[in-house]
Amino acid sequence: MEEHPKKQPGSRKQVFLRFMRYVAVAVVTVILLFVFILSIGLDEFDLDVAIFVFILIFAAGFFITLLSAVFWIYSFVKAVRRRTNTDRILLWFHIVDLLLLGGIVYLHNKPPQKCDAFIMAECYNGEPVFWMWNTADHYRNMLPDSTRLVVEFDNDEMSQSDILSEFEIKKLKERLDYLGCIGIDVNNYPDSEYSTIRFRRIGMGMYSFRLYHHPLTSQQQDSINANECLIVYNDSTVFEFGGGVFGVQHFVGKDEFLKRSNR
Repeated sequence: MEEHPKKQPGSRKQVFLRFMRYVAVAVVTVILLFVFILSIGLDEFDLDVAIFVFILIFAAGFFITLLSAVFWIYSFVKAVRRRTNTDRILLWFHIVDLLLLGGIVYLHNKPPQKCDAFIMAECYNGEPVFWMWNTADHYRNMLPDSTRLVVEFDNDEMSQSDILSEFEIKKLKERLDYLGCIGIDVNNYPDSEYSTIRFRRIGMGMYSFRLYHHPLTSQQQDSINANECLIVYNDSTVFEFGGGVFGVQHFVGKDEFLKRSNR
């Protein structure tokens, strides 16, 4: 009877190493993706806290984390030096991991942009007040009936709109740049109460000026101030904070601002 060839011990080792490479790359990719998302969505303080908690969790599984890191490095060296199908597949994941790591380092070390009610009040007072109202009214009045216009500029990138022409978009950006703002949200619905000038985005959170079309009564002001994301600045202007998916969901520093304003 013909004997079947015995499976070489080396092949079992190769299967094990290949399996560990896949596991290590998957673990590292998930970790880096998680931290990268946090770096985008949270402000500096929340990010530091989240990373600290994240480190504590993984410190509890120190040996698993260490083993994953060791096999990730081993896999990266193999992927660069060899050209098997496994190496080609894993090399793409290693490249993604390195890009994520670079993005995390950049986001964590760039100068943090800050915003609060005091900064908003400082930017609102003076000549910008007129141009802020003028801009909101100008674009609201040019809208067709029952239409909403939402435009936000991301750094120096021009936005697009189905309502405004390229020239009008450019003029809008010039107005907003002068005001130190990044966007506008206006409509001419029959029940429209206010227009919004978007002031500054921190992570996923947005700070905006609500410009009410009619003066607010004392009762309306009290009702608005009861919302933890809104601050009544005067009888026609409200500071608004819109929280994103991650991070705080209230207007940080609201109580301190109201206390100082009432003095």
